[in-house]
Amino acid sequence: MPRHEEQATLAYSADELFTVVANVRDYPTFVPWCSGARVLREDQGGVVVDLVIGFGPFQESFRSEVTLERPREVNVRAVEGPLEHLTNTWTFTPAGDKTHVDFVIDFQFKSHLLDHVANQMFYEAATRMMGAFESRAHLLHMMQQRRAQHPPA
Repeated sequence: MPRHEEQATLAYSADELFTVVANVRDYPTFVPWCSGARVLREDQGGVVVDLVIGFGPFQESFRSEVTLERPREVNVRAVEGPLEHLTNTWTFTPAGDKTHVDFVIDFQFKSHLLDHVANQMFYEAATRMMGAFESRAHLLHMMQQRRAQHPPA
């Protein structure tokens, strides 16, 4: 079962980074290999979402429960679909005017073929995910600054 950890210290608040990770509706616009997200239930404590992930000729849908502990942690656990096991955790720890981010993911597909293919791409996928979330945080931060400097008339 692959497990990977990424860490970074980013120049954004914990709340800004939490918001990017918690907004699963936007995943298809910036998360590598995510082509669909359908929110089934949402409240302050969490989200139940169907995600579509694809790489190469493979497209798979799975249901996840996302637990939200603003602004400290986001936990994702697959509950239905082709995965035998999937958990990932994002932890945000303020560090002065920056935030230390810990991202841990581990998974295993039920299908040996899918598991083999995913294992070949796992490290690249995990590192690209951290980069995608960092880029998304930067984009949203810049848009927010621009709106503050140029409010609508």
